[in-house]
Amino acid sequence: MFWQLTRSVVLISLLATFALGQPLPPPEKVRRGPLSEHATTHSVHWEQLPLGAAIRRLHSVAGVELILDRRVDPNQTVNLSLTDASAEEIVAALAGACELGFARCERLFYLGPPRATARLMTLAAMRRQDVAALSTSARQSLLERRRILWPRLTQPRDLVVRLTEKHGWRVEHGERIPLDLWPAGELPKLALADQLTLLLAGFDLTYRPLADRKTIEIIPVDWSRLRPAAKYNSSTKRQTPPVARARHVYTLRVENQPVGRVLDRLGRQLGWKLTVDEAAIRAAGRSLDAQVSFTVENVDADELLDALLAPAGLQARRDGKNVRVTPR
Repeated sequence: MFWQLTRSVVLISLLATFALGQPLPPPEKVRRGPLSEHATTHSVHWEQLPLGAAIRRLHSVAGVELILDRRVDPNQTVNLSLTDASAEEIVAALAGACELGFARCERLFYLGPPRATARLMTLAAMRRQDVAALSTSARQSLLERRRILWPRLTQPRDLVVRLTEKHGWRVEHGERIPLDLWPAGELPKLALADQLTLLLAGFDLTYRPLADRKTIEIIPVDWSRLRPAAKYNSSTKRQTPPVARARHVYTLRVENQPVGRVLDRLGRQLGWKLTVDEAAIRAAGRSLDAQVSFTVENVDADELLDALLAPAGLQARRDGKNVRVTPR
């Protein structure tokens, strides 16, 4: 079988949350373990804590993957107090306290200027769409997933060049990346297409894959011309968690399969009632025959649909079991 969907059920509780069938974690103020806002809650109380230190604490204690935009001062102090909050609620409150925005790419949170973060996932989807139009071999190299780390005083220009060359591509107009020195950092295992988007965003840059020359061209990005991705807009308002509810999360890997076929299989397996606007899809120059490759772990149904459809330039609106698919 070319793919296998794994579904897990987690129970969200006001006082403690844990994966069904797993032992309850030890009673700590911040519960340890891999990031999953559906499976754990956290409590924080920070007074005059530097933003950089807050980010490091979230990562080391709660497993939160978070990258800070280079334009944000990591030494600004934060006052924040939350109890039994999900990781995303903490990041949203942290962003609000610093007058920032945030975006989310799979497990990774990106904290930065609101204008950029509100549109970052739109930009990422556009780059995935560019990659989806490439040949199979070129597409696979840009969708290859590796975790990357860099030491203190790394120059981002060198980092982008080295990372790109490891995947068999070269960089054109790398001089457009200003000289800078970064603290030590890392990105989780993501597709190269997404890692490049995240690394370049802080310079108001993006890239264009030129398959005929196996080249990544660095180009400027005009944020004002991109539509905000409303799903990822930050909000400082906390939602009160339900006392208890069941929720499904999914793990899925797909390699070079037509998006329509995978969508149909998911619909039948998950009991979705699919409505596909094929006329609008054709008019937009998209196709359900476009091949996609992606891997997701422990995502909800909406994130699963986005991972499947975005590389093909499609999107879905889901209302319970009713799913409508249209072009982006």
